[in-house]
Amino acid sequence: MAVRKTCFRLLSCGLLFAFGTALGVIGMTFLKEVLPSHQFLMNTTIFQNYRIRSTGTNEVRGENFNSSEVERIRKWVMTYFNPDTDLTIKKSHVRLGKSVFKFVTKTKKKVKIGQYYYQLLPESSPLLGKHFRSCAVVGNSGILLDSHCGPQIDSADFVFRSNLPDLEGFENDVGTKSNFTTMNLLGLKKTNIQEKFVNRLRLIHDQILHIPPMISVNTVPEMQFINLMIVKHHLPLKVTFAPTSLMAKMTALWNDSELNPKRASTGNLLFALAACLCDQIHLYGFYPEEYRAFHQRKALVLHTEPCDDNRL
Repeated sequence: MAVRKTCFRLLSCGLLFAFGTALGVIGMTFLKEVLPSHQFLMNTTIFQNYRIRSTGTNEVRGENFNSSEVERIRKWVMTYFNPDTDLTIKKSHVRLGKSVFKFVTKTKKKVKIGQYYYQLLPESSPLLGKHFRSCAVVGNSGILLDSHCGPQIDSADFVFRSNLPDLEGFENDVGTKSNFTTMNLLGLKKTNIQEKFVNRLRLIHDQILHIPPMISVNTVPEMQFINLMIVKHHLPLKVTFAPTSLMAKMTALWNDSELNPKRASTGNLLFALAACLCDQIHLYGFYPEEYRAFHQRKALVLHTEPCDDNRL
């Protein structure tokens, strides 16, 4: 009699476990059907909160990317942001001596656009119609130190870098290739840095320097200083000047996700840009929390470990 009771209890527990598992699967399937694809993507971070090990470089080939997921993310981003039209102010948008700068914060003060700024404005986005197989998006976090990822980063078809980082002395970890580099206007001082600043800009060669939207009238001197250095030293780089509307577009994009950051970061912008232009996105120097779900669904590869190969 005791044996029969024990068997009955075991059978009941087994049925309950199977029923619970089935409900979990049905629930996840329901979420996937009801939620927008990108929103479900973000929700998976709740259930999968473990440290990412970078895929061994010998395995980081096409099989580590889900092409349908890559395309899904691209469509989501381009709902809010199109680099062909939204990345930069163009020469046709302004009139020399008559147009005034626009600022993110409201101000009654008006500052006319000057000769150097107008001279550097592009006729169209330098990325118009561009498409790349592999892209490296390089952040500035300390996890890149002693990573030996420099050669691998430089092997990408196109390299994005944020906030005009120092490269000299860190080449083995961060590489040197710079196709699209952002910089921060705030805190840029004119004194004692002119030579260093110009030398750093020279490392961009003939590639793209991206200037963020002008937050306030206080950033005008920094903008004028940058433009003067580029023109005075005949630097061959291309410059894109973000319109004030770009911040609102990035905020709307990231608010339409479970991440919902307080404000969109430079890293968020670079990821959005790469999502529009690249088939294979490799992130370096980013802490994993923000992009973990994208990595797990093979929309990108998030590198958080030292690199063991010199090529992607």
